[in-house]
Amino acid sequence: MKEPEGTEMKEPVKPVKPVNPVNVYDIPGLSVYMTRGDDGKIRLFGKGVLKFAAGPFLSTANKHLAAEKPAKTTQDTVYPSAWLPPIPSPVFRRLVKAEIGTALGVYVPETVSIEVTRKYNANAARYAKKRGIDNAGLPDPPETQIKKAVDEALDKGAVVITFTEGDPMLNENIVEYVRYVDKERAVVMAYTWGIDFSLEKAKQLKEAGLQTLLVSIYSTNPSEHDKKRGFEGAYDKAVEAIRYGLRAGLLVTMATHVDSNRIGELEGLWELAKELGVHEFSVWESEPDLEGEKVNDGDRGIITDFYKRINASNDDSPRVFSSTVFEGEMFGKMAGRRWAHVTAEGEVWPDPYIPLSYGNINEEPFEKIWKRMRKEPVFQKKRRTHVLCDPAYLQKVRDADSPSS
Repeated sequence: MKEPEGTEMKEPVKPVKPVNPVNVYDIPGLSVYMTRGDDGKIRLFGKGVLKFAAGPFLSTANKHLAAEKPAKTTQDTVYPSAWLPPIPSPVFRRLVKAEIGTALGVYVPETVSIEVTRKYNANAARYAKKRGIDNAGLPDPPETQIKKAVDEALDKGAVVITFTEGDPMLNENIVEYVRYVDKERAVVMAYTWGIDFSLEKAKQLKEAGLQTLLVSIYSTNPSEHDKKRGFEGAYDKAVEAIRYGLRAGLLVTMATHVDSNRIGELEGLWELAKELGVHEFSVWESEPDLEGEKVNDGDRGIITDFYKRINASNDDSPRVFSSTVFEGEMFGKMAGRRWAHVTAEGEVWPDPYIPLSYGNINEEPFEKIWKRMRKEPVFQKKRRTHVLCDPAYLQKVRDADSPSS
């Protein structure tokens, strides 16, 4: 494939200076500070009579900040991951506040993913098929619905807004949706398959405030990726989108989903990510569907070892994000605890993989739906594995997803 003219990789790593403590969060009784040493590693610490409330979050964060390289570092800012807000920033302050609330038993949807198109969207196709509707003939979600989802998610405490499912870039209003999100309250991420993407679009998204461009590649074999996507040339378009995102100055993560059959492709995919010069290589477990699990504990061990080995290096190769570590080991599975998903129909699911609606934002406030979801027993405890691994909850979702329901 011909490389776009003027392709630029991510900016080279520059030496960083140690910094004196910088206040990143402050309320009566609690101050949180960031400091950075000669090695570029950052550390967070709390002061005040309420520092115990921030203790669990700071302890977990420091453990990983000390052991792992960040996605990007500037003289003033550290991006620990393309999936997280930078430190320091107003959004990071909101994240600290949210995690303090979590320590006290009050959960907010820190991440809210929103569907903005029905094109190539498996969730939308599933909904249409269940109701005997032609998904191809349905319009994309109305602007009022998208903006309502954004507004109410931010009001409820979201710090990451992700436009996802299908190829969100196929929605003609995607730049406006990115611009609409208040960047003092949340960072914005968006996926693309690269179907209708260009350097101009990447620059428009950067100007509108997009932090992270997410591009999934499922195999180093172009034909295998094309097969997964369902059309010829999909691999070339994905690679081209990555290059355009880097040229526009976006944080770019190359993502992939792995199951037991594809676990052996991790090394090759990371080498591809390194060759392309992305900031992060994101490895997502293929979550269970209504038929059962797709990964096992042995697979999780391989992913975790890979994650730790790559992130322990001090070179400028891409860091690794892993849902296995971030959700399983660090914070527990986020569905229904720190994550909510809004479908193209306005239904609110615990995440994009659980086809169970707890309400529709066109009919009632997001806050009311979130409170209803939070009452679900399966979301009350930290889980290392996805909630669809719970037999009782899996049966509940199956029953709700049946055509007769």
